[in-house]
Amino acid sequence: MASSKKPLSNKVSATTPKKTKPLSLLDVVEKSFVSLSTSHKKMKSMTVALSGGIDSMVLLHLLHQLQKTQNFTLKASHVHHGLSKNADKWVKFCENLCTKLSVPLDVHYIKLPQKKSLGIEGEARRLRYEKLLQAKTDLVVLAHHEDDQAETFLLQLIRGAGAKGLSSMAHFDGSRRLWRPLLNASRIDIESFAKKHKLKWIEDESNQNIDFDRNFIRSKVLPILKNRFNHIIKVISRSSSHLAEAQYLLDDLAKIDLKNYVKSNNYKHKLQVKTLDKLSNSRAKNVLRYWLEINDQLMPSKDLLDELLRQVLTAKKDATIKIQLSKYFEIRRYKDEIYIVKKNHKAQKNYEIIWQGESEILLPNGTQLNFKKVKGRGIDLHFLNDQKLKIRNRQGGEFFKPDSKRPTKKIKQLLQESDLPPWERESLPLIFIGEELAFVPNFGIDQKYQVEPQLTGLEVKLTQSK
Repeated sequence: MASSKKPLSNKVSATTPKKTKPLSLLDVVEKSFVSLSTSHKKMKSMTVALSGGIDSMVLLHLLHQLQKTQNFTLKASHVHHGLSKNADKWVKFCENLCTKLSVPLDVHYIKLPQKKSLGIEGEARRLRYEKLLQAKTDLVVLAHHEDDQAETFLLQLIRGAGAKGLSSMAHFDGSRRLWRPLLNASRIDIESFAKKHKLKWIEDESNQNIDFDRNFIRSKVLPILKNRFNHIIKVISRSSSHLAEAQYLLDDLAKIDLKNYVKSNNYKHKLQVKTLDKLSNSRAKNVLRYWLEINDQLMPSKDLLDELLRQVLTAKKDATIKIQLSKYFEIRRYKDEIYIVKKNHKAQKNYEIIWQGESEILLPNGTQLNFKKVKGRGIDLHFLNDQKLKIRNRQGGEFFKPDSKRPTKKIKQLLQESDLPPWERESLPLIFIGEELAFVPNFGIDQKYQVEPQLTGLEVKLTQSK
């Protein structure tokens, strides 16, 4: 018997979504730029890191095209490492291209130190970033892409990195003004763009040298992984993003744990020991990592971090703690606080500097004196009409009277009664007018040389050098 029901239609009642066309590389960069300008601030200038390789060449052309729709100034920066016999040719290549595009180019010549504590790759990278970050620009733009992210992840994994290292490279690093608009683009996307637009680029012969870890991973490890796991690059990129989110949470936790226990001073930040003492071992180490990072320090090994925490928490208040962080910095404890101190390799020698009206003077120990004329504060300027202002280090036996209601005291006694750390006392500069002590940084001006409220004085401040 035939059914009275009508046969079901083959048509689907709901509208089938159309497949969206993949964004072009230019669209990707423009979308990222607009988002960045909206969420942070209007980006009016940028400097692209230009090596001359295919990645940076594609990025330069993309940014040059982006200028047609977005308002910003663009320049390029090339770092000459001197490691290749072709390095001079690469400079010429970049200069010719930038001239053709009317993009200003800065060329930086660097020399790697003989003792490469970070290895050739690490030292070259450190010095390259050092030069790039000196650029007076809103953004430093880097051509890192998805495959670079995967290589970085594997490198960090081999080195035993934690969440911070494995989160690899950030799309935008606000503290250093670094922008990586191609981080979600693949190497294939970049090569396709270069071929389509008939771009020329240079090939660095060192990229074939598998003695370098990154090259070994790129040419030997990743091809095997790609052959077995088709989407390994995107999977690694996703894992990096997850770890970056985890690191954000760890940083937020460190901020909560620190509360008001970090004090800004000449050391950028000093940390109170009681902050660490109240926390579990894991949270205390998390705070230490965060504290080191905001002080621009390289992350120490697990063993060094464990030892640092142990010494800081178990040492007596009057114990001398000096732990080497790197070639240039060490951690010291004084009373209930720990400091990151720049190492002074040279023995303190007696010096005398005559002030010639400069706004700043760099002292032998690396600190800096800043001079500024201010109404109602500082040293009375009329004393300098017929006498010179001299800067000397402590030599012993100096006296000082900053308060008329208190007796004159020896500098040595003042320092002993103060909270100034011992290593700072050793190199404290003293300022004389003629042969009389007029000013001691952190302690004040001798009553004789203090300016009247209605007059203009010379304010002097001691800071860390820039």
